[in-house]
Amino acid sequence: MTEWWREPFQLFQSNIRVPDGDLDTGAATKLIKRLGFNVWLLNAGGISYFYPVAGETQEMSPALRRRASGDLIADALADCRRQGMRLVTRFDFSRLPSRFVRANPEWAFLTADGGMCEADGLTNICPRSDYYDKRVPEILADFVDRYDVDGVFFNWMQFPVASYTMDFYGTCHCERCVAAFRDAHPDLEYPTGFQHGDHAVLTELNGRYLRETAERYARLVKSRRPGIALFLADAPVDLVFLETNSPITANEHWWEHTPGELASAHKTAHPDTPAMVHSSQNVGLPYRLIGEEPAQYARYFAQALARGARPSAVVIGRPTTEHFSAFERSTPVLEIYRNNRDLYADLRPCAPVAIVRPPGGTAMASMQYRSDFTEYRGIFESLQQRHIPFDVLGAEYATELAGTLGRYSVIAVPGDAITTPELAAALRAFADDGGELVVTGDPSALVPDLPVTRVLEGMLQLGGRFGARPDGRFGDRLPLLGTFWGVEGGEHDGWLLSEQAPFGPPELTYGNERFTRYPLRVRLPQITLLPWTAGTTQRASGLSSVAGFIADTVADRLGDARILSAEFATSVEIVVGRSGGSLVVHLINHSGGRPERLIDPVPIRGRLRVPRRVAGDRPVVTSPSGASYEVRDEPDAIVIELEVGAVEVIRVD
Repeated sequence: MTEWWREPFQLFQSNIRVPDGDLDTGAATKLIKRLGFNVWLLNAGGISYFYPVAGETQEMSPALRRRASGDLIADALADCRRQGMRLVTRFDFSRLPSRFVRANPEWAFLTADGGMCEADGLTNICPRSDYYDKRVPEILADFVDRYDVDGVFFNWMQFPVASYTMDFYGTCHCERCVAAFRDAHPDLEYPTGFQHGDHAVLTELNGRYLRETAERYARLVKSRRPGIALFLADAPVDLVFLETNSPITANEHWWEHTPGELASAHKTAHPDTPAMVHSSQNVGLPYRLIGEEPAQYARYFAQALARGARPSAVVIGRPTTEHFSAFERSTPVLEIYRNNRDLYADLRPCAPVAIVRPPGGTAMASMQYRSDFTEYRGIFESLQQRHIPFDVLGAEYATELAGTLGRYSVIAVPGDAITTPELAAALRAFADDGGELVVTGDPSALVPDLPVTRVLEGMLQLGGRFGARPDGRFGDRLPLLGTFWGVEGGEHDGWLLSEQAPFGPPELTYGNERFTRYPLRVRLPQITLLPWTAGTTQRASGLSSVAGFIADTVADRLGDARILSAEFATSVEIVVGRSGGSLVVHLINHSGGRPERLIDPVPIRGRLRVPRRVAGDRPVVTSPSGASYEVRDEPDAIVIELEVGAVEVIRVD
């Protein structure tokens, strides 16, 4: 049986509401096909059912009575087949109407005081309950026996620790959850919430249980329908489902690289499992019917396909009545994907550099792991702005990554991202095998025997201590924000921490031209240390001097392994991959607007320089995106000049 999900596809999700059970499936499938999609993801059941059911804990949408067939799924499946499309169905078993849970209290997710978690007339269900263990398999078996659908998607298949309004309930305290943690970790206290020191241990235990449960469900449905796909958010089964949007917030910026980061982290850890970046046409909670900025939506799609993931879309409500202005801008990006299926079917990352990301890429996962991404994001921005292509390595995938690190030449490591002994061991083994590590912040996790002293701590040192060359070379001094670790031993290149100067009238601003013995950059065998929170300093200051210091350190260790160089404005992101024998370069334009709301980007002209050892003697250059470009031959490289709109793609054979 063909595993259809391993080939490129374009998925459109209608996240319908209870009153939408009577939607016109014929009109919907024609519209979805016209928009450029060939797979329809549609609600089937869980919270509300959109096909006939008779179970005591299954509540059907009343709108089904207005259908001639009384069955939305049967009608949608028939119309998909008429249009040559596939149908994937969505289930959400995380919550049930509260009256069902009151009749089966042993199913409930319980707070520390034994209370149930209720919101919107629904009560949260614990994944370790008999509802998941026994009732859900019965529902799935009945469903796939009745409907020849192409896939099943599980929404919110996780421990529902919060409501949709972000009221946090803590960890589940049902008997099964407490017993599972006690059996696995008898010496640890059961965590009560994100603030607990061992919460990451519980998160890992729960994650493993959810993956095992999903795999059991997959075996069940595939035993009945061998050609069916099963996938869920953030966990690899047949396909990894990565949902992203940028919310409206008053006091913080959304991380604009989220779509590409999520795709990269999963593709490096699970290269043989297809990944899908599922982008919301709405701006996010709680504004579910407010359309996304069109240029921002195109950026979602561009980041997905650049990192080898399938771009897909989701809207709330009936697709035939909502307005989708964002699709007008994203259609050209989707056409690049559709018109180059062979290229994207085999596209894999090939950057010689990687950055380790702290565990938990989504907002909920980062809270569960208590992750701080500031240092990592500063390194990310530094390399992106200096056009050094890189992949992302998720720290939570240490076990999966152990065998894949050898393909990199340099790995940049924020010290606070090393949260497990397994990851530290894998990185040390990488260095022992000849790889280069660039470590920022606390070096103790990777070099535990190195004499280290905390010299500075705190985001602002009044009067200021700076990093500079004592002889005044290399231009600007660097501000030091965060923490500085004084390292004894190793080699350094003359960049040193200054002494303190008073913060007062200009006449007294001297003293920090004297230097301590503590270097800003320390060279050890196969490891280069920046023993200060350099990424945090870059994020807080935005200074190109700091970004350059970080990027130049990586570039120096990369040496001749660099796959290309570029001359573009810093807002252009460059992503490299390989498809068959081709080098594939995506150029994404992040100019225009704020990080969370990209408006029309400004076209940017520049050039790529691909060395002969990469391009070969007689390379053939094409542009799958239809970009206008010029190629100039030089003795040791080819130079490709082009203008980047929203996204351009260059292929070198």
